[in-house]
Amino acid sequence: LKVFGVSQDFKFPTVYFANKKVNKAKLSLEQSNYNIKLEVLKRDIHLAYNNLNYVKNKAKTFRYLDSLYENFVSASTRRFELGETNYLEMISAKSKQKQLETVYKQALEEVVLAKEQLQKLVQIDTFSIPNTGLEKLELKEISLESNIGVSYYENSKCYFEALNQQEKQNLLPDLSVEYFQGTNSTLNTNIKGYQLGIKIPLFFSGNASKIKASKITQMITEAEEEDYIIRLKAEYQMLLAKLRQHQEAINYYETQGKTLSEEIIKTAERTFKEGEIDFFQYIQSTETATDIELTYLDNLFTYNQTIIKINYLIL
Repeated sequence: LKVFGVSQDFKFPTVYFANKKVNKAKLSLEQSNYNIKLEVLKRDIHLAYNNLNYVKNKAKTFRYLDSLYENFVSASTRRFELGETNYLEMISAKSKQKQLETVYKQALEEVVLAKEQLQKLVQIDTFSIPNTGLEKLELKEISLESNIGVSYYENSKCYFEALNQQEKQNLLPDLSVEYFQGTNSTLNTNIKGYQLGIKIPLFFSGNASKIKASKITQMITEAEEEDYIIRLKAEYQMLLAKLRQHQEAINYYETQGKTLSEEIIKTAERTFKEGEIDFFQYIQSTETATDIELTYLDNLFTYNQTIIKINYLIL
């Protein structure tokens, strides 16, 4: 008797549907994870770009002051040679100019570091950005309910729920189908047949533990989502408060500070040349005007950084 046949084992039909649901949920979860990483990268690039623009403008301010004091040192030296001023004023001017020159060089090093940080993120060999002023960024309308982090946890819950259903389906028996055909030289005929089978697992403890574990993981994910939403709302409110704080300082500069700074420098230069104020009063006036400009730059920089963190809000 010679027998030839084929056989095939199958999972219970509903298991395949459960597997498909798990795979689709896992795909959505991985897509959410990718979107989070992409959003974080965008945020970091915007932050690095804003930082580079900030340090370039700060260096520009120090360069202006350095040039101002270079001209003043030349004038002070000439006045000393003509006997119009004393030695103390001349060396004080030189000392202040050297101090500003050092600060300016440090600012240039900050520009190099900021550019390297941005270059590391965009991963290109060379790039350049226009020499523009630091502009105030716009706040986008965002919805915390549709936050990309919340979407990640929603997809996580769907995945672990599908996983739990998959483990339950794995308790169902497997099916088997076999078809065979035999020949017998004595009978001189073909013998055909088939058989169906059900494979029932004898031990369920392993699968039962997996079902409990997936259920616990699902509960953990729900708790983590609630915690994430609470922290997200708190972070959002904190960033808004910080934004309002720096907005007030920016409003002051735009309405009064800018005009005052320009007027202080113009008046100090005129009155010093006319001999109405001495060198030290001139220095004090110039530093006051410069502090207004630098404070504005600092506030605008922090304001923009906060705007970026809100626009790309992710924990």
